[in-house]
Amino acid sequence: TVCSSTCYRAETDTGRETWGLYRVHHFNKVEMFGVTADETGEESSQLLEEFVSLQKEMFSALELHYRVLDMPTQELGPPAYRKYDIEAWMPGRNSYGEISSASNCTDYQSRRLNILYEREDGSLQYAHTVNATACAIPRMIISILETHQTKDGSVHVPQVLQPYLGLEVIEKPKYTPLKYIGPNQHSRPPRPGSNTR
Repeated sequence: TVCSSTCYRAETDTGRETWGLYRVHHFNKVEMFGVTADETGEESSQLLEEFVSLQKEMFSALELHYRVLDMPTQELGPPAYRKYDIEAWMPGRNSYGEISSASNCTDYQSRRLNILYEREDGSLQYAHTVNATACAIPRMIISILETHQTKDGSVHVPQVLQPYLGLEVIEKPKYTPLKYIGPNQHSRPPRPGSNTR
């Protein structure tokens, strides 16, 4: 199952990355979710590998420089039995940044949600769940724009996106864009003084 969801991140007030698109409070993403049986113990592991394969296919088609990290146990949250993070190179950060993850939660979520299936012998068994991010919109925008931007400021559109945008290159703006002034700005300009007459 694939769905688009609106997400809210509470930890934006930790002081890390308080400006820009990388860590925003409100964002949209496309999530993949799968439910498997638990007969051999391998069904959910195979689905996790399938999800990671789909992620690699998407990010390769977008011509991104990425790496897949098999996360160690101390990096796993309570639901995850196994987790992969995918990071793309982001030149503006001069480092890799996480753009996606995929987790095999085995029966953790199904026990909490009471997701059961009936076996051939009539007994009930908790299903296994697997989830993976197909596209976290803000971070994907960063990855695509920064990876494909040229020295003159234009951006080469990845071939797979050209039919949707109807162009091969996003030209550098010929005007000065307005500057953002808001709470998530890392260096706020001084406020105007009051007008006295």
